[in-house]
Amino acid sequence: MRLVVKKESWPRFCAKAGIALTIIWAAGTAFADRYRIGIDSQVVKCIPGYSVYLIDKKDLELKRDAIYVFTARGLQPVYEDGTEMVKYLRGIPGDHIAIKYQGNIYVNDKYVGYGLSHAEKIGQPEESFLGEAKLKPGNYWFMGTSDQSFDSRYWGTVKDDQIIGRAYPLF
Repeated sequence: MRLVVKKESWPRFCAKAGIALTIIWAAGTAFADRYRIGIDSQVVKCIPGYSVYLIDKKDLELKRDAIYVFTARGLQPVYEDGTEMVKYLRGIPGDHIAIKYQGNIYVNDKYVGYGLSHAEKIGQPEESFLGEAKLKPGNYWFMGTSDQSFDSRYWGTVKDDQIIGRAYPLF
């Protein structure tokens, strides 16, 4: 028995291929509208163990202890305005933040980190960062897990309009 294969016409094939490519393009565009990949190229990571993140630009429901991406503002000369940063959200509006002796950091009396290793680098004594404050509406406290992280302990809060979206560590 011989199998006979009927060839499809070029116009029909092109129409099918066009529909498939349009669907792939639309799915890719929808994905890119919401998500993107972020790469942390720093040698010393503020969140050790991760360099690549999936960023969800539509996920702006801020949850304590989740990781978010935001744009830097007023951090010169360490970072240019607009530099994207990845940190844990540790404090939300209404929280009480305290940086105490030896750089121990507390949010609502819960210990969340330590260290002021960048104080000298930015020309300030460690004592100038000690203090307590309540976060105002629209202000958020971000930190890395490393004492080497340059974060809210040095430059204060991040405003609502700086937050890009939630970040999910990939590897």
